[in-house]
This record gives sequence, C-alpha cells and structure tokens, in this order.
Amino acid sequence: MLRMRLAWPALVLVLASCTSFPRTPPPEDVAAKRFDSVPDKAVIYLFRPQVGFVRDGASIMLDEHLLGTTYPGTYLRLEIAPGRHRLAGFAGDSGHFDFDAQPGRLYFIEQVVMRLMHFDRSHFQVVPEGYGRQVVQRSELIFSR
Repeated sequence: MLRMRLAWPALVLVLASCTSFPRTPPPEDVAAKRFDSVPDKAVIYLFRPQVGFVRDGASIMLDEHLLGTTYPGTYLRLEIAPGRHRLAGFAGDSGHFDFDAQPGRLYFIEQVVMRLMHFDRSHFQVVPEGYGRQVVQRSELIFSR
C-alpha cells in the first residue's frame, strides 16, 4: 500500500514533464514564417484564426483544385501565378472569394467559417499585413505549395 502511495506522485510528475516541453515546429513552418516573397509569383497566406464557433475542418479549393482542409489555428502558404484566382469552399461550403494576385506580393487572406442550418460557409477577406503576420505566427502550417 505504501508503494502505491509513493508511485502515484512519481507517475504524475513523469506525465506532467511529458507535456511541459514545447513542440519544435517543422522546418517548413519556420521557413514559411519568414514571409519571403517570390519575384515571379504571388504568395498567399490563407489562415483560419482560433476564434469562431465552427471547429470542424473546411475543405478549400483554389481555381477548381482541392487544396486540403483548414482548421482553427492553421494556415496554408501558397505560391501562385499572377492573375485572377478563386478561393472556394468545397462540397456543402458555398463560400468563395475572387481576387487578383500580382507577382512579388504577399497577401494575407482570413477564412472564417459560419454554420447555418447544418451547412458551413466560408467567408474570405484580405486583411492588413500586420494582422495577418500576427495570426500566422500563432498558427500551425498545414502545407506549403
């Protein structure tokens, strides 16, 4: 019985130490957060802030190509050709956003997902660079393309 009482505090300390170390971000996330531009392409940071009521994933398309799924606190870094583009939700998500991208520029686009009668709808908007950088710094990279 005495051994059991001594074992519990030791087990609690071991488990607590496992969660106290911050996770090292992957190299792609570190590189993306340097916010480098690309001379002949536009760089898009599409992010989903932590705030919001919809916690589910939202699948995203760029120009009819499925990119992946965003979640609160995540972002994508996209290097795209200059010109007219469309970001859009996928399947039941009818939200979309058309924009013109210029080479050598960085764009920060916020995605907020709303739910109405069991259907999600993404709302996209270009936000000021300072705000976009702050949110991306606190977010996790989904992928870079």
